[in-house]
Amino acid sequence: MVPVRLVLAARDEQYIEPFLHYVRHSEFDRRFSVTAFSREDAFVRHMESSRLYADAVLAEKSFLEAWLGSGETPQVPYIHLEEEGTAKGCGKSISKYQPLPLLLTAVLEYARGGAAAREPVDGKALVVGVYSAVGGCGKTTVAAHLVKQLAGEGRKVFYLNLETISSGILSENSSVQEGQHRTHGLARLLYDLKAAGERGEPINQPVSSYAYRHPALEGDTFGPVDNLNEMLEMESGDTARLIDFIADSGLYDVIVADADSYPNARTETVLNRADKLVWLLADEENVVRKSGLWISHMERSNPERCRLIMGKALFAVNRCMGEAGLSLPRPGMTAEIVLPNIPSWNQGAGQGAIMQSPVFQKEILKLSRSLYSWGHALGIGGASG
Repeated sequence: MVPVRLVLAARDEQYIEPFLHYVRHSEFDRRFSVTAFSREDAFVRHMESSRLYADAVLAEKSFLEAWLGSGETPQVPYIHLEEEGTAKGCGKSISKYQPLPLLLTAVLEYARGGAAAREPVDGKALVVGVYSAVGGCGKTTVAAHLVKQLAGEGRKVFYLNLETISSGILSENSSVQEGQHRTHGLARLLYDLKAAGERGEPINQPVSSYAYRHPALEGDTFGPVDNLNEMLEMESGDTARLIDFIADSGLYDVIVADADSYPNARTETVLNRADKLVWLLADEENVVRKSGLWISHMERSNPERCRLIMGKALFAVNRCMGEAGLSLPRPGMTAEIVLPNIPSWNQGAGQGAIMQSPVFQKEILKLSRSLYSWGHALGIGGASG
């Protein structure tokens, strides 16, 4: 995705420094490239140089007056960074002292002509469901490695854990990092989405009001819910609105959705809504047998839906002891990815150890490339960086 080239002009360096720090350490780091000035003369020289260009200017009134003093119509959209009690009259104004997520979302929408709050700039976010019909196949481990791999490639990734009880491997160090604002969390977002839907209005909060950057994943996610009823009461419509809210924010290239193996409204919605499914099997005959029975059940119950799901499924065999020798659940199916068994993970390895396996990451790289090649063929998933 091409970042918005924003010029920030404010006298107070104690305002500029936190602004720049937040952009660098939030979901906006791939959406903005910020150049900041605290002196009017340097700002004016920058804006008058024919060699330099900006997509938007966010500046205090004195900076705008110095720049616009010639009376010429500026070629760059600008916003008056307004302090309480200052006079207006410098075009579009925005309050200087408000939560930075709200301010940046408004600036992004203005710079993109109002479209940024509704849809991604360079195509749709690719929604990848990580699924297994049988529990214990390492679904969350694969999803976490996939998020980290995509983030390492420069993609903006959101990890959406929709399991009723989230897996423990991501619970370590999952608190909001020091210096970041406190977030409302998934439970609050679900409430806000439902309330906004009943009013027929959009949510006026950005994703970052509810999510945080996970240090091990290098992507954004929600903290685990405190009350399991919040997950148990989620219906298909709630899940679809949640996924669409994240995808339509325009802030992410990929959403990796991790749902329960057993059927419920959340899992069914992920199967329907995902652009691509990573369907996990384990290198065990019983897992393959059960998966085959579940596919046959889907086919009998709803042949058309089964055809659509199977058409977007990429089968991967996890915890493979060697060469995958098992036959897949249906004739003609092939395992496109074979992920190795890592014995130490079965011995209570912590998050740090699980996220640092070169052998496993090598195969995850193949999975990432396969998914993104598929996404680009359909024009899904903005091209970052």
